[in-house]
Amino acid sequence: MNNRTIIAGSVVILVLITFLGRYPLARYYYNKGLENRESELFSESLDNFSRAVRLNSGFLEARFEEALGHAILGDDDTAIQLFSKITGMDNQYAKAFFYRGESYSVTGKYELSIEDFTRSAELGYEPALSYTNRGVASQKLNQYERALGDFTKAIETDPALGRAWFHRGVLKANLGDFAGAVDDYNMAIEYDGENPELYRLRGTTMASLDNFIDAIDDYNRVIELGDGSAGLYKQRGIFKRRISDYDGAINDLSLALQYDQDDAEIWYHRGTAYASSGQLENAMDDLDRSIGADGTNPLAYMNRGLVWLRRGRAREAGADLGRSVELDDTNPQAYYLLGTARAMNGDYQGSISDFSVAIALDSSHAMAYFNRGISKGILGIHEEAISDFDLSLRLQPDNPGAYLQRAVSRINLNDMEGGCEDLRTALEAGMADAEPMLNMYCSGRDNVIVR
Repeated sequence: MNNRTIIAGSVVILVLITFLGRYPLARYYYNKGLENRESELFSESLDNFSRAVRLNSGFLEARFEEALGHAILGDDDTAIQLFSKITGMDNQYAKAFFYRGESYSVTGKYELSIEDFTRSAELGYEPALSYTNRGVASQKLNQYERALGDFTKAIETDPALGRAWFHRGVLKANLGDFAGAVDDYNMAIEYDGENPELYRLRGTTMASLDNFIDAIDDYNRVIELGDGSAGLYKQRGIFKRRISDYDGAINDLSLALQYDQDDAEIWYHRGTAYASSGQLENAMDDLDRSIGADGTNPLAYMNRGLVWLRRGRAREAGADLGRSVELDDTNPQAYYLLGTARAMNGDYQGSISDFSVAIALDSSHAMAYFNRGISKGILGIHEEAISDFDLSLRLQPDNPGAYLQRAVSRINLNDMEGGCEDLRTALEAGMADAEPMLNMYCSGRDNVIVR
């Protein structure tokens, strides 16, 4: 064997050694990449997976991890390209379809993501998650029935998948099925009881069912799990106000203000809680702050107007209540209070107009009929006043003031028998003002004075 032959053979062996050595080296970098990812060294991890692919282009696991690495770092467009190379090389590589579907979803390509999740489910890769993710994509496309079917299929495939229960609950709540949503959130919590978002959503849905006590319990749990944000204290404070826990509401809303002094809604709700608990000065201060931050909230003007009324300042009340109905002409209570302010200012005809609007908006507003009757009585329109008192008593039969006022109008129309009967009823119900009128107008008519 001559030297040239020996050299040629050596070169071939060296090439073979180098070529064959690439495969163990590719595996080394692949394993190193997995170690990096476990340590959350995501950039280093991606570099190692890329080296593994360069050393062995047919190493599909390394290609997959490289693509996944780009997705983890937020480069979903590149991830999609790399996942597509894998599915082109092997159309049975299920997890490439699954994770490409996730990247399609992140980039808003929901139709393509649906195709990929369908394929990954067909190939048996994480079928429950594939159906769940397909349902989320369908929901993004407003295909609600399809999404509902996907979430249900995911639950049938894996009843312990809390994520599927969670997403179906969210969809049901968005569709107005609050009771069904609560049922799904209950199941999601059973499998993922440490997820604060589940308690927050269930609490919000409970509030939609007017179940504020359970809503508060859920928000308590969210806060226990470590979320003490302004939004949670604000919402819990609003729930507490709805169950008349005004001190609790004021405390929570004060905590919320520590996070955000510019939130007009927090000032509004705390001001309303102060008003409900009789702290009128504090209420006025808070409602001033609310209106200063947002002058477009009709309820803030209405409630400040109510505070003015309770302080006997009818003129200021009228200005606020007038502004409230300018901003929202569909609120019967605002018109009712505006009518009350006009009556206190002596504008009885104007008050009748406002009470009439309140009644047109809410035919069951007993106090609007009652106060309209008073204004009509003052103007001497007694027959119409009696009709209003009749309607008010039909809606609110335990109002002794209505009997007293109807008695006044009946007596003015010389219906002494009816007037005296109403005065007796008013007195028996605790209306002390009826007693002197009974003594004045009904002597000799078998009066029975109840003390």
